[in-house]
Amino acid sequence: MARIKTEDVAPGLTDVWRLWRHCLCRFGWYPLFVAPLVTCACFLDLYSSTGCDFIRLDIGFTPINEIWPEPNAKLGLFSFESSEIDRNRWKRSFNKGCRSYTANFEEFFIAADQTWQISRIMAYISGCSGLVAVATSWLLTITPLPASFFWPGLLLPACILSMLTGSAKFLFFDTQICIEKIWFAEETETPVAPESCALGESAVYAIAAVSAYFLCTI
Repeated sequence: MARIKTEDVAPGLTDVWRLWRHCLCRFGWYPLFVAPLVTCACFLDLYSSTGCDFIRLDIGFTPINEIWPEPNAKLGLFSFESSEIDRNRWKRSFNKGCRSYTANFEEFFIAADQTWQISRIMAYISGCSGLVAVATSWLLTITPLPASFFWPGLLLPACILSMLTGSAKFLFFDTQICIEKIWFAEETETPVAPESCALGESAVYAIAAVSAYFLCTI
């Protein structure tokens, strides 16, 4: 009987991972494991995109800008955190305290900022591809769809696209509101850049979503 060489034996973690996937696929459990994971990833991604705490802006002083005269701000891709109560109770129950940007804010900070626009587009693509991945994963679980076609042809590309576009949303930290000298102080006539832009709660959810999509692709 030939001896088994060291190079012929897979590393421990790799061996366990292959055995785990083999057992799940053989007994039909792998789609049942992936479907809830894809669903969680999709909802985390949607919540991060619609939230109003993606960036925590710290200007470092109280600016005299008419559009935003506060020293701090919690900003999302499509809304900001406000103490005012939204009249739409459905929106209020999903994202409490979030308000849509005013027309003046959109015109001054967003309209001319291509990075902000790209981040929004990435959020739309990530959300749509995530919903496609959720629908496909559950259809593969509860219907006799041919997994050999829909898994590599639709589900996997949708997860990869959601993962990549979800990561691209972090271009939001490269927007003018975070890096440009646009804030005026009382004692200076020249604008200055903000002190910092930190990760907010919505950004943490986006990281969790990207991580979950990554697990679905391996």
